[in-house]
Amino acid sequence: MIEKRVLTLQIVAFFANIAVGVVGIALPYLFSNNKNVEKIMSYMNCAAGGVLGGVSIIHILPETGEVLNKLVNDFPLSFYITFGGLFIMVTLVKLGGHSHGEHETKGEYKEIVNDNDTYTTNESSTLLNNHSECKDEHHHHEESLKPKNIGSVIMLLVGLMIHDVSEGISLGLCTTFDDTFQMFMAIFLHKWCEQVCQAICGIREGLSFKQNMAFLVPLCMATPIAQITAFFIIYFTTGSGELPLTALVVQDCFMSFAAGTFIGIMFEEVIAVEMTESNSKKSLIFKLLTFLLGFALISSVSIYEWASNK
Repeated sequence: MIEKRVLTLQIVAFFANIAVGVVGIALPYLFSNNKNVEKIMSYMNCAAGGVLGGVSIIHILPETGEVLNKLVNDFPLSFYITFGGLFIMVTLVKLGGHSHGEHETKGEYKEIVNDNDTYTTNESSTLLNNHSECKDEHHHHEESLKPKNIGSVIMLLVGLMIHDVSEGISLGLCTTFDDTFQMFMAIFLHKWCEQVCQAICGIREGLSFKQNMAFLVPLCMATPIAQITAFFIIYFTTGSGELPLTALVVQDCFMSFAAGTFIGIMFEEVIAVEMTESNSKKSLIFKLLTFLLGFALISSVSIYEWASNK
């Protein structure tokens, strides 16, 4: 029979992953009234990207393909599946597109001043004031008419949902305490990051809180529902701590695919969006350090596990 403590841990993981998902949803909104909200969200996104990269490269990839690859005479089929996840994630993000207008409007006032530095101080001041008033009126009018780019939000959600269902099934298929705990911790440490990425994407595309929740709530519940469903299917069909060969192969496939989707998100939703030419050198350095800090968090967990086994 599957150990009672494994069943207990699976149930704890179910509620803990929901809770940490809610935290991820709340984080961007906690800073929504801060004057530096865009900068804060950018740094949160970078930290989340580092965590996602660490989870996929350090925790998931080394543990995938053990059963699957042996079935095909040690052919590295799991890496092909990982590439498939990466390719699909990048394709979904590219098809969705982005309209991060706030990044595009930086420096407008600087350009106006440079264009009018031949005017007298009074003339320049009057011109800037008039332009500012017209700009504000145009901005409010444009904001009310501008359609929201739902495409990028939907595509990111689809990619993250594919990943979350994959990792949820992988967690649910764990029937020993050590495997369950390690997989649970890997998910718990990065679950908030997905919610942050999705929430920031929705905020930047102009979605209201209510509209954004329509995307964030299903994402928050995807992993726990997939996890508990897979576990109880195994629990009631086998009743043992040993997974059938088919389940082990499925677990390898989903783990490999999940790693690919995370790598895709790291590059397309974090590095490509946050670390652009528009950043100053100082800003870029701080973003890179924040990214590395997220990666270091996962690395420290891996180093601790390695040291504990010595």
